Parts: sequence; C-alpha cells; structure tokens
Amino acid sequence: MNNFLSSKLSREVKVIDDPKVVAEKSRDFSHTSPFLLEKMKKHKADVVVLPQSEEDVLKVVELALEEHIPLVPRAGGRNNVGGVIPLKGGIIVDLSYLTSLSVDNNEVIAGAGSLFSQEGKLLFSPRVYPSTFSEGATVGGFFSGGSGGIGEFKYGRNWDHVLEVRMVNPRGKMTTLRGGDVKVAAHAEGTTGIVTRLRLMTRKNDNDVPIMLEFDSLKESLNFVESLFDGDYPIYHVTLRSPQMSKLSENITGVSTNKWNLMVVCEGECPFHGNLKAGAKVWEKRFLFFGGTITTAMGAYKRRMYYMVKDIPLEETLEKLTKVSETDAMIADVEFDVGRSSHPFVLTDSPSTYKQVGEILGGTNFDLNSIRINDRLKPDHLHRIMWYKRAYDKEDLFNPGKVEI
Repeated sequence: MNNFLSSKLSREVKVIDDPKVVAEKSRDFSHTSPFLLEKMKKHKADVVVLPQSEEDVLKVVELALEEHIPLVPRAGGRNNVGGVIPLKGGIIVDLSYLTSLSVDNNEVIAGAGSLFSQEGKLLFSPRVYPSTFSEGATVGGFFSGGSGGIGEFKYGRNWDHVLEVRMVNPRGKMTTLRGGDVKVAAHAEGTTGIVTRLRLMTRKNDNDVPIMLEFDSLKESLNFVESLFDGDYPIYHVTLRSPQMSKLSENITGVSTNKWNLMVVCEGECPFHGNLKAGAKVWEKRFLFFGGTITTAMGAYKRRMYYMVKDIPLEETLEKLTKVSETDAMIADVEFDVGRSSHPFVLTDSPSTYKQVGEILGGTNFDLNSIRINDRLKPDHLHRIMWYKRAYDKEDLFNPGKVEI
C-alpha cells in the first residue's frame, strides 16, 4: 500500500502503521494449530484502521474499493482460526471502537466491537456465548467467526438467535440482513461484508445452577446425557470432561477428580443430585470449555497439540469415542447441543495418532486446522455465503482466500 493511500485513509479514520502493532493485529487463534503455525506467520496487513462509527467503516470500504485493496475485519480476534489472517495484505479494519450496547426486554442491540463481559461478568444475558467471553471476545467477532458455545444444549448455534445484522457489503453499501438471511454473514469471517451492528435475542432466565456429576465410565456418562435429551428438564448447558482433562485443569478450577465429570447447568432449581460446590467452581472457570481445552492442554504439556473436533449424532458417540479412547489420544471434553449431537475435542501430540483418530471419527466436519470456512459449515449455510460472495465480491477483496467459490 502506497503512502498516498495511507495519507488518504488517515484523513478519514485513525490509521496505525507501526509494524509491531500491525503484526499483532494480523494474528488470531491460528497459533494453536501445528498445521497452521508456521505458514500463517508470514502473512500480515499493510495497515490497521480504527473506525469510530459505521460512517467511518463506509469511508474505509469506499477507498479500498476505489484502489482494489483487500479488507479484513477484526473484532476481538478470539474466535476460531484464520479469520483475521490477511492472506493478501491490505487493510485490517479493527472494530473495537464500535461498542454501543442497548438492552431492551429480551433483546440487545450491540456494536460489532461490544464485549460480552467486563471484569469477568457478563454485560447482558446472551443465549449462546463463547468460552472466551472473559478474554476479550466480542459480539461481532463471535457471530462472524464463532458457532456454538456456552448454552448450546438449549439454544444451538449463535446465529439462530440473531434477528438482524447491519453490515457494509462488498459494493460499499450499508445493508441489513434479517431472518434466514443473517446466515450470509454468520461465520462468514467478513468475506461477505463488514458487520457493524447486531440485534439478538437474550435469555429470560439466567438464574443458573451448575452441578457436577461423576461417572466411572464414558458409557455411564453418555447414557445419562441421553436421558437429559429425552426428559423435560430446565437445562441450559452440558459439558462432559474427561478424567485427564480434569487433572490437567485442577490447579485452575480447584476441583480434583479421577472420574468422568458432567457439568449440568440448570435454569433455576436442578432436579439432580450432584456436587453443587464443585459445579460452581468449574462453571466459574468455563473458559476452559471448547477451545479452552486446547490451550489448557498445550500449557500443561508445554507443546503444540494436534486436535480434532467432530459433530457426531448422539447415538453414534459412544461407539466412536470408545474406539478413540483405545488410542494414545486424549478425549478432553465433549459438548452437546440442541440437535442431539456431541462435539468431542480430541487432542494428541502425535501426527500418526491424529490420523488414526480421523479415521475412527470419519474426519472432521468442523476443521479447526483450516482457515477456509468451507471446512466448517453445513452445505446450505455455505451456499448462502458463496452465492452472496459471487454476486457482490467478484474481486475477492473482502477477506480474500477464506472461502473457496
């Protein structure tokens, strides 16, 4: 990018061209993947811009389109891999100043840079939110680069609760998506537009009661989970943690167990007999769930881990995970969502074991070692994104290289 264009940008918005800052803003969760670590290091943007409003975003997009320069939006940079890696340089649009937050009844209108929490406390009652909520994850970043999260047992994917999305599309126009059309921007990582504001549903009941139940075997624990789906219980979230994962994180949670432990979070009174004290301690440290299992394991073992996540129908979970447990891999935790499916996080430090696990599970349909959203979305969802991309971004200037058409 030439100095003239940087000068033009700086007349409209705050521009940062300090190489250290630009390099830092050009990084995300990709560093956790042994497959991506080295090859992602070489990519970085030319400059970072910090728009203060939607109007500023529009000005940046207009200039970029005029000069045919790639744009990569960034919020908290805490969700998934590859989302903010600028494969072709260009401009990183840092949305951290778009922090408006308005809570009204059972809805919230949030700027893309709005945080989920401050000082460890949620700022509103989201239906689904990422385990990185206390680490700087933003509403816009989670929508644009996330998927499931805390609360998915009851509510499923995060985009199912987004009523409206405002974004600047690849033609430089402010557009509003509603209903099923929000999937055009959901987990699209900015390839279809730069999200500036969202309207989403919140929870009516956030009086959470977390309990921990312990089981001697994987089979017993999964049988209990099946009963949760079949019963009429006021359950918000369910996470199964392996004995190995509990051991790795006991210094963080303060809970020690050598059994399979199931975190069941009820809305209001919980109809099960479990350990309330241990449940409260683990729930307080729920940043260890989902991707937190990966970073926790890497910190404990002090080395990179190969990891695999697979969406598995509940009725197939026991057979597949029993076979995985017979390998050298570790089943770290298993998340469950409203669609009667499980999402196990399987980790190993061995490439050959990783391959073996892939053969057992049948690969992965949510690839955390890939920068392409093609490898993480269901066909109908991906089709919406690809159609919009073809129609509105023929030059592939919006986060180029992240979706294969």
